[in-house]
Amino acid sequence: MNYVKYTKTATFLFPLLEIPKQLFTCDVKNVFGKTMMTTRFYNSYIGDNEINNYIEGFIFVVTKAHQDIDYVSFYDTMIAFENYVDDYEKGKYSVFIYTVTEKFLPDYQLILEGKYSKISSEAKKVILQNHFFSGKPYTIPLIFNKSTSLKESWEKRIGESIGSLDVWPIIDIEKEKFCGRDLEDLVKEEQIDIKTIINNE
Repeated sequence: MNYVKYTKTATFLFPLLEIPKQLFTCDVKNVFGKTMMTTRFYNSYIGDNEINNYIEGFIFVVTKAHQDIDYVSFYDTMIAFENYVDDYEKGKYSVFIYTVTEKFLPDYQLILEGKYSKISSEAKKVILQNHFFSGKPYTIPLIFNKSTSLKESWEKRIGESIGSLDVWPIIDIEKEKFCGRDLEDLVKEEQIDIKTIINNE
């Protein structure tokens, strides 16, 4: 399996959709009975360069559209959420579009402004319980609490004081948009996975 670096959208904004991450869990095996895929989730983005520049409150969830026996049930569940907007295919991947619910819109805006410590306790709770994060899980509470150790670490790294700012980089909207380059990377990773599976048989 390939390592995926999750976006800040997947870590801080995806949880605001209140879609349980367990929904993406699967156990897809090849013809030899070896596990090929344990999650349908790939990543989450704040927009798609090929569809729009940016629409506030929209989250794009990219999933693997492998047509195993459970995929139809998974798809039906994904489109049944009240905040579902639309979905479309990109190669062998499905992209689902959702809106952040009204109760979390203030938190959504604060996160975009890099004010992680100021979001509501309810938003912090759902993020801690339902995030996709590439780093150590204990880092997220440090971010929310403006940890002194994390602050000092950043200051040492950049060589200057960050003052009273939050201790995690602000979301760069341009870097958090899904684009053709991302799809090319997905296809390359899939090809590598297939070769690995064949070579290991």
